[in-house]
Amino acid sequence: MTRSSTPATPIPFWHRLRPIMLYPVRGAALYTLIALTLCSLLGLIPVLGWIVSILVWLAAYKYAFEVLRATADGRMDPPESVLAVDDGVVWRLIALQLICIVVIAFALIIGGPVIGLLSIVVIAFLQPGCIMSLAIDGSLRHAINPSTSFGVIARVGWPYLAVFGLLFVIQASAATAGSWMSKIMPPVVGDLTLTLVSFWGLFAAFHLMGYLVYQYHEALGFEPDSHHQGAPALHDRDSELLEHAQDLIRDGNNDAALELLRSETRSRAVNLDTHELYHRLLRQGANTAERSEHARQYLNLLMLEKQDRRALGLLREALDADPDLVPMQDEHGERLAERAREAGQSQLALDTLRAMLRGHPRSPAAPRWGLAAALLLVDRFGRDDEARDLLEQALARCEDPSLQEKLEAALKPLRATPA
Repeated sequence: MTRSSTPATPIPFWHRLRPIMLYPVRGAALYTLIALTLCSLLGLIPVLGWIVSILVWLAAYKYAFEVLRATADGRMDPPESVLAVDDGVVWRLIALQLICIVVIAFALIIGGPVIGLLSIVVIAFLQPGCIMSLAIDGSLRHAINPSTSFGVIARVGWPYLAVFGLLFVIQASAATAGSWMSKIMPPVVGDLTLTLVSFWGLFAAFHLMGYLVYQYHEALGFEPDSHHQGAPALHDRDSELLEHAQDLIRDGNNDAALELLRSETRSRAVNLDTHELYHRLLRQGANTAERSEHARQYLNLLMLEKQDRRALGLLREALDADPDLVPMQDEHGERLAERAREAGQSQLALDTLRAMLRGHPRSPAAPRWGLAAALLLVDRFGRDDEARDLLEQALARCEDPSLQEKLEAALKPLRATPA
């Protein structure tokens, strides 16, 4: 079994939304969540309660920042200790939050409600970039500079906007759920629930920001600690996982091996060898839906790793089992169809394009896929009638003048009828 000497390309965060949302209830994060929530009860103590509440929230932000930095370094397991960050960076995070509050207050006083609301929107939009910058280099002066956040946005691109939206959804969902439950529960239990859900939203949000740094570390000029050590921390864990799973298989306990790999694959990013073994075990079962879903995930990772040849083999097998299977990213599907055509695998190219047309008929790229599939039908299979139908459908949806000309040119000889 071969292993890559370079760190694996991280799985895009939009394919890991479930593990991200469940991160706060895993391992040390869950224990910390419960401990801090119970400690918040001390806030009921007269006089000193407000001091205790401040200390509990400081501890929560401290742990959340540890989550961010651990994730940015490629460690997908929650950090064990709430006291691990000891270089003052957490105090700089608190200072960053206070500066944001002061700026908003100043804008409200000087500019009134409209300017104040505008400042809240701008600061909320730039704040993830500020926090990620602080995690990368620890510099408060650098983090509070608006150009730093704009630089992060420019380097990351549209995923930053998606993360900003997800952060809003996480925080809004936590606030709404906590507020709703606090109203229907007894006072103390309701307050505890509100605090618990708030901490959950905080940890999930910081894990998401950390994963964005990890996914785009090259663009951000950041080198994760796990890469400094010559191999990602994930590698050793995957090696142990594979060894355990293979031991179970040798003992004839394939179901236990499958459940082990299923649990790990769904909760964190794993390497290609782990995906390969998991897919092999899925092929032996009857759960076609699970097999197809994992094939899409595995295919996506192979494409990100530039292993097109292995991806073609997986795609052929996956389409035989599920003719409607499409890659997670349209550009990957197009690239695989072209690679298959170049390799003389015309049937695979055609099956891929047709699956994409069935799966995403309204995609702006669908007319282009229809043209490519029609040309294959004419040139390689001599199925002119099917090609004509595809071209007419593509022409009806096409809005690109240059592509319309190509479709018309391809249709012209197929429309001619013998005298």
